[in-house]
Amino acid sequence: MTNPTEPDPSVESAHTDTEPAGDVEPTPEGTDSAGIELLDQGRQRLHPFSPVLHGIKTLWLVIAALSWQGLARFGLTIGGALILAGGILGMIWATLTWYYTGYQVQDGQLRIIKGVLVRRHRTIPLDRLQSIELRQPLLARFVGLAELRLEVVGGSSSEAPLAFLPLEEAEQLRVRLLALSKRLGADVTVPAMPGIESTDNDRQPAAAEVADEPGERLVTVVPTKRLVTSQLLTPEVFFVPVAMVATVGFFLWQPDMSFYGLAGLITATIGIMLRPIGQAMSNYDFTLHETPDGLRVRRGLTERRTQTLPLARVTAAVIRWPLLWRKPRWVHARVANAGHSGQRVEELAQGSTVLPVGRFADARAITTMALSGIDMTEAELAPVPRRAVWCAPIGRPALGAAITPRLFITRSGRLSPQLVGIPRQRIQSVRVVQSRLQRLLRLATVHVDIAGGLGVPAHAAHRDVTEALRMARELGEKISAPDPTPPATETVDEDHDRG
Repeated sequence: MTNPTEPDPSVESAHTDTEPAGDVEPTPEGTDSAGIELLDQGRQRLHPFSPVLHGIKTLWLVIAALSWQGLARFGLTIGGALILAGGILGMIWATLTWYYTGYQVQDGQLRIIKGVLVRRHRTIPLDRLQSIELRQPLLARFVGLAELRLEVVGGSSSEAPLAFLPLEEAEQLRVRLLALSKRLGADVTVPAMPGIESTDNDRQPAAAEVADEPGERLVTVVPTKRLVTSQLLTPEVFFVPVAMVATVGFFLWQPDMSFYGLAGLITATIGIMLRPIGQAMSNYDFTLHETPDGLRVRRGLTERRTQTLPLARVTAAVIRWPLLWRKPRWVHARVANAGHSGQRVEELAQGSTVLPVGRFADARAITTMALSGIDMTEAELAPVPRRAVWCAPIGRPALGAAITPRLFITRSGRLSPQLVGIPRQRIQSVRVVQSRLQRLLRLATVHVDIAGGLGVPAHAAHRDVTEALRMARELGEKISAPDPTPPATETVDEDHDRG
């Protein structure tokens, strides 16, 4: 059996060393060809307690899959036995997965080897690394562990998460990997912006699980009272009384309903509240810092997360005015990140949030910082023609668009307006689309494609067709060429090496 902590010859043979050419001086021991200090010389394992955390997660999945209906069908004895068997099998598989998983940093690359039945070797060039998110789920926080998730240029999701490592070791590894990535790639200059002062008296300090790093400047803190109040002002909360009345009425209509049927109705009612509760828990103790690497976000109650958003990868900024937040005059702000192009809309919206709830002045300053000092709220937006009322009878007054020397700005939404600012150099392609009704009205919609733009309304709707063509030509002038850097690679052993 092969020890997964020893170097694998099949992997090392694909990365043979070459002699330096010319008069290049040999690098000191412990550095790579670029003179950058290496993190490790051998393969490292994850923390031995990792299988327990993964096994508990599997146990919860088994319980959720069985549900109340399953317990009613199989009974408590058989149902409990199924849950116990699923938990034991999950723990065994998690232990095997941990044993055959290792990582190594060498030659400016992060190599991760994993797999029980099929061995997978993933190689991630650090010069394509754009952010590393540190997460601490609830159970991991109790034992002082954390996981790292890597965002790579062109990746469809978080690359090769390292779960779990000791918190201090995970934080040190994150800082050192980002430092290596910055030295291998191009340096990014982050403009200094004035601070944002909160007008609320219930401002509170950030959590201290991860200490502030050198060079960080606090930008804003979201008070817990404001965050909870904002989630109470959501449509889901207003449906809770209706769901409760329906549950009670159904029980009165059928008083002989079994315990499992009533428990299912109560579970469905609670499920309505999952989204606002999840948003409040995920954005609890939200703090935003400005760092030399970009904007650093720390948030989370049950799962503490630390994420850095590099300004060089911001492809759009969005300010939204939810309908139920108009009276307190609150807004929501988020950005689109080029490294998150393949994730779900919900995960993108949550992971790229730079202000879950706050004043417009705060959102304006933060989005200006994210757009490298460009204020998208100052531009005067041109309205759409009056005949566009046939295409958007309610939302026509809110539609607007503008092109500045550095931004493409759009506005949409009558009930919940959204203002979107897109740096022109981040636009990948431009399209002009006409529906049948738009053809009759001589209207057209200008669409732009950006990396990480899933869920971002990146279009100027119902413009005059002549204006739409002019906007498309003007926006197409600054479309940049694609990045020639090779993507992360992954190899799979064909011999199904079992160790």
